[in-house]
Amino acid sequence: MKTKTKELREKIIEYLMNSGDNKGITEEAIASYFKVSRTPVREVLKHLEHEGIIQTKRKAGITFKKFNEKEIKEMYDLRALLEGFAIREGIKNVTEKDIRELKEWVKMFHMAGEKHDMRKVEELDRLFHTKIIEFSNNRYLISMVKRLNLFTKVFKVKIYKKNKFYYKGYDINPYSHTKIIKAITTGNPDIAEGFVKNHILWARDNIIKNLMKGSDVKEKNIK
Repeated sequence: MKTKTKELREKIIEYLMNSGDNKGITEEAIASYFKVSRTPVREVLKHLEHEGIIQTKRKAGITFKKFNEKEIKEMYDLRALLEGFAIREGIKNVTEKDIRELKEWVKMFHMAGEKHDMRKVEELDRLFHTKIIEFSNNRYLISMVKRLNLFTKVFKVKIYKKNKFYYKGYDINPYSHTKIIKAITTGNPDIAEGFVKNHILWARDNIIKNLMKGSDVKEKNIK
């Protein structure tokens, strides 16, 4: 995908997120908003639909895909495996500067949570977990996780818009970011991997519970 197309892709994703569940979002409307021709917009939308990120319906227009419980579970299970592997492989590459950076993000994460700025909370959470992946210095792993993060970003935005109760849970994970940092500073790959995996698996169960409460996810589909 060309650089300009990639930039347009990011803009379209953000546009759709800010539009919420508004109906009637079309290829024409997006092209008009960004003052570009329909050809590059069509290319981006086709790619996003092929990835399973958006869906197009005659009456609803272009919307994000609604994920069922099984799909969400699979995403988080894969994230746990990938990030656990990343910290196990990359813990030897972590510097004191990295630790300071992680701690600063956690501090900002808490501040954003107290203000109920969930967009900022999500941004800082992604920075934290992306850093863990980057410790591995494995570009294929980094690429895979970025794609997974896009899926989770999509369904989490809907939670924050519809389920105010979730605001209370921005930092209730017993395997918190702070504890992950402490685990990393031990230099022990087993301890660090365990905390990272448990952090993500706990988040998986919590997010599914909240999604089911908000009825913004399809019925359970685990057999």
